[in-house]
Amino acid sequence: DILKNFIGRYVEPGAVIGIAVPGIVERDTVVACDVLPKLVGWSANTLLNPKVGQVSLANDANAALHATVIDLAGDKTAITVMVGSAIGCGLMIDGKVLRGAGGWAGELGYWPVQISGAQWGRLDDVAGGRYMANRLNVDGSQLAQLSHQGHRAALDVIAEGGRALGRALGGIINLLNPHRLSVGGGTLKLAGYWEEAQTQIKASAIPSMLEECEIRTVHELEDLVAMGAAQIALISLR
Repeated sequence: DILKNFIGRYVEPGAVIGIAVPGIVERDTVVACDVLPKLVGWSANTLLNPKVGQVSLANDANAALHATVIDLAGDKTAITVMVGSAIGCGLMIDGKVLRGAGGWAGELGYWPVQISGAQWGRLDDVAGGRYMANRLNVDGSQLAQLSHQGHRAALDVIAEGGRALGRALGGIINLLNPHRLSVGGGTLKLAGYWEEAQTQIKASAIPSMLEECEIRTVHELEDLVAMGAAQIALISLR
């Protein structure tokens, strides 16, 4: 209803509207979403409106990818990683977005990591903002506050998460040899998180590949996702 009201406020008819969601999208329908499970099964077709010619639905990480590579040449390889409650990833290989056999490519949050001893889990479990907060029985905002207050248990959990993220990013640099790695999201603001990640990227990535890769953090990620969703929508009109 919120989106329908948003569309209804515009007098001029729109050719297309782009929407990005934190989940897996197939044929303009959300088929999986860990962060917002109630979105599963939701279809963009429910937004059909006389004022809009068509609706384009995209994964938020792929939308962010489009926005962060707009200035790159068309044959480049790039990775965009979103680190929020969970971890998502958009991949562009030689100028083409990698979707995989079923559109699931980029599930970096499921990267296997060793938690302790012989126990293994997902990268999300160790480095995702929501999961780190859950380990301390607090919410995301409380975790951020504790980190900036120098709370030792919080800083330890955050440092472990940052190290896990950095090792995963170093591994994906080794795997894909990208020209650019863009990383953004609220979890990067946690004290020490990104610093730990950077240290592990340098320790894990092959030096020659790391030298060829521009690593940058991106801010205002929500705006970038919206811009990317708009770009994907416009592409769908061609």
